[in-house]
Amino acid sequence: DAGLRYAYLQFDGIGNAANSHRLVGNLFDVKLRAIENLHKAGVDIVPVITIINGINNEQVGRVVQFALDNPKTISFLSFQPVSFTGRDEEITDERRKAQRYTLSHLAHDVKDQTGIGEPARDWFPISFMGTFTDWADLVHGPEENWGQLNCGCHPNCGVGMAVMIDKETKEAVPFTKFVRGEQLAKDIARVNDAAGGRFRSVLGMGLALMRNYDPFNAPTHFKLADLLKKFDKTFGATGKDYGKVSGDRTQNDIAKRRGDRWNFLFVAGMWFQDLFNYDFRRTERCIIPYATQEGEISFCAYNTGIGWRNIIEKMHMTATLTKWYEERGRHEIFAGGKHVQLNTTEHSLVLDPEAVAAGEQHDLDDAGIAKNARQEKLAARAAAKAAANGGNGKPADPQQAAHDAQMAALYRQHVLKEQQEPLVQIQGLKTAKKDEPVSVG
Repeated sequence: DAGLRYAYLQFDGIGNAANSHRLVGNLFDVKLRAIENLHKAGVDIVPVITIINGINNEQVGRVVQFALDNPKTISFLSFQPVSFTGRDEEITDERRKAQRYTLSHLAHDVKDQTGIGEPARDWFPISFMGTFTDWADLVHGPEENWGQLNCGCHPNCGVGMAVMIDKETKEAVPFTKFVRGEQLAKDIARVNDAAGGRFRSVLGMGLALMRNYDPFNAPTHFKLADLLKKFDKTFGATGKDYGKVSGDRTQNDIAKRRGDRWNFLFVAGMWFQDLFNYDFRRTERCIIPYATQEGEISFCAYNTGIGWRNIIEKMHMTATLTKWYEERGRHEIFAGGKHVQLNTTEHSLVLDPEAVAAGEQHDLDDAGIAKNARQEKLAARAAAKAAANGGNGKPADPQQAAHDAQMAALYRQHVLKEQQEPLVQIQGLKTAKKDEPVSVG
């Protein structure tokens, strides 16, 4: 009723084992129920998958296959390679190199794990779509209240691959396998540069699609008319009613749009920056600004090592966590494998039983590399303790041991507020002075 159209849903893989690093026992079951309920309410779901090499990179193909198996429900996937920020800014070189995952890895993993797409042919920067949104703005004219969403971000920020899926047969073909995407963009750019009227611009788009369409590589039941209709439905060029997408849309509008036989699945990769790959040119062209009390700040400048989040939160903090808990109480915390209570786990989604039954990925365990900052700190602490006690083959360092004991005592006193045991003064024996008489009882 509020007009919500898309919901971004954290989604790390298929099966509870693939999500076990989140430390919620039945997290995957919770996600499936959320997808089911959101879809029934008319909200489109965008699973957002944080990919960490050695943790869940094996899940790339399984998540893509999940979308291919459920084309009536999932039309967008957003993969986000890990960004080492927050507590991970002090990551060791060993763990960073082992866990680093890039957009190139994503394109190749989709091909290797599903057989779909050619990395050099079917993947384009997100900003590639700008040519088409510029065309839509040209067609609608300057009198429109709102323009198109224009992803004019830096080419290194994100990539994407479009896949056309037959909802009835589930046949899937990359869009740029049967449409010459690069040449199509060049042709549309010429139409945009001509800056003609609505009729000429729509005609130019139609001719460009006809010129670059290859029916021999298209899905079996896909026709040129379906291609033209798909573009018209996406950009609203002709004004035909495919069902409204605005906030006042109805369930009939939603059903009309979902009645399309073809699902234009977009597999996207968005790689946020960190201290180890920061590029100010990317920040200058950011398309995800944070609205703060100090003005708009780009996503990466706010969340990564530049430090704006810490600055803003300290400047405008309204309450400490301790104060918040005192006034409002603690909310329920799901961690340590705790299950979320569900009324039912039933759903209509299609799942691959083999993917669901697959266990947790153990690449980092086998290599003896920490998975997160906490494990890294514990390992460093254990190594330091072993070194202090001579457990590493070297003699113990008494000065280091004394320093550690002093720091531990200060921690207990000032942080844990432990009360020191009172010092009991033992008085010495009193001796009588030579002049004093000694009484004999």
